[in-house]
Amino acid sequence: MTYILSVDVGTTNVKAVVFDLEGRQVFKSSLRCPVYTPVEGWAEQDPDEVLNRSLKVVRDCVKAIDGRVEALTFSAQLYSVMLVDRSGSPLTRILNWMDGRSVQEASEVSEEMDGYRLYRKTGCHISPMMPVAKLLWLKRHRPERLGKAFKVLAMKDYLLHRLLGLYVTDRIIASASSLFNIHENRWDPEIAEFLGLSLDVFPTVVEPDKVVGEVDGSLSEKTGLPKGIPVVCGGGDGMLQNIGFGILEPGLAASNIGTSGAVRVTSNRIILDKSRRARFFCHALIGDLWCIGGAINSAGLSLEWFVDRFLDGDFGRFEAEASKAEPGSRGLIFLPYLLGERAPLWCPEAKAVFYGLTLNHGIPELSRAVIEGVILALNHIKRVLEAHVPPVREVRTGGGGARIALLNQVQADVFQVPVYLTATEEGSALGAAILAAEALGYYKGLKDACKTMVKPVKVFRPNHENVQKYRRVFERYLRLSDALLRLFFRPRPP
Repeated sequence: MTYILSVDVGTTNVKAVVFDLEGRQVFKSSLRCPVYTPVEGWAEQDPDEVLNRSLKVVRDCVKAIDGRVEALTFSAQLYSVMLVDRSGSPLTRILNWMDGRSVQEASEVSEEMDGYRLYRKTGCHISPMMPVAKLLWLKRHRPERLGKAFKVLAMKDYLLHRLLGLYVTDRIIASASSLFNIHENRWDPEIAEFLGLSLDVFPTVVEPDKVVGEVDGSLSEKTGLPKGIPVVCGGGDGMLQNIGFGILEPGLAASNIGTSGAVRVTSNRIILDKSRRARFFCHALIGDLWCIGGAINSAGLSLEWFVDRFLDGDFGRFEAEASKAEPGSRGLIFLPYLLGERAPLWCPEAKAVFYGLTLNHGIPELSRAVIEGVILALNHIKRVLEAHVPPVREVRTGGGGARIALLNQVQADVFQVPVYLTATEEGSALGAAILAAEALGYYKGLKDACKTMVKPVKVFRPNHENVQKYRRVFERYLRLSDALLRLFFRPRPP
């Protein structure tokens, strides 16, 4: 039996997942990975903690399958940045996507370089999440560290360096860095000059299915991996999830309910928002394929927050309570802006809201409103995307939140299309494994690999009566969100 091992470095967990060539998940090991917040709004991870936990989960998987691994590959969170010196030692922690310290710097980048022009060049909305803003913060507040920097890396780049001795990144993560010209397929010299950096500080960019090395004796000793097996670069988790869900043609969309949430489609050309609000991203996928979409900050995070604060951490009770409430939660609406909001609002100052509370509302309505609020926010992204891409006729879903059947039914009712649950919730890891299988010649191409390895196992179809209710709820949601943005949250640039 041929097995591929994918290491998936997420926001709060590091996982290693073993797949066979049929796409079946054979084994998984997972460890929590701390996120440090020494100052409110900061979000840092220790690069060597990430490395050591990655090695541990790989060891667990290798032991479970008696070392029968044919290839190692990776998926990892987007928008992270860190600095290393000439010896490869960290000069900073990893500033992950949740890090919001660079609000002022993001505004300065947008004002001085024209944020919409940068969006047209990089496919990235300039925000505190973006590495360009974080690097400007480091230039202002940690100039001695930036001055010593030999390389500017993302989280996965650091892992590959420590494991293989290379400074290499994939085109997905590069294109999501706000530092990369997606039209010219290179690090952008104008942006580098603005930051006072030479282009040499950025790693070499390769396709995510590129074999970048092989397991040497040292790595084999640390993990149990067979010496000499290929290491495939892999890529950014969100885009790889499109592959793991088989989202390769028009009319299909991925919906992810992880810590954050996202709606994404795949295109064979670059598509950018015609509005200067730059409401969605355009990141590379592989070859001539592009991933178009948007993400909200607090999807699974909203669910976890509510369950931890109000239901003593009991997710089983959460779904049971939410199921007691009628669609629309008796007029109660939740805006899931616990960490501000990304797409399509791009308002870091936004705050979460329960609107419409009365004496008649209880835990059932509150629970259902949280689920509905997350899906309504994702539907807002879907509506914006459909003004630029073919209408979505089918959604495929995954992530930890997709374990909740009611949430999937709400997706179908709000999106008004069938929603398919895939066989594994580890869509990003599967996407990396699919690329590895294709790269090593087990399949004739990406579509051939996806046809075999992607397995939708359950479908949730729209309930006509609920669809009508949610149309009205969604319009109320839009009016409420718009009013709060205008009246209470700091207005964003037009």
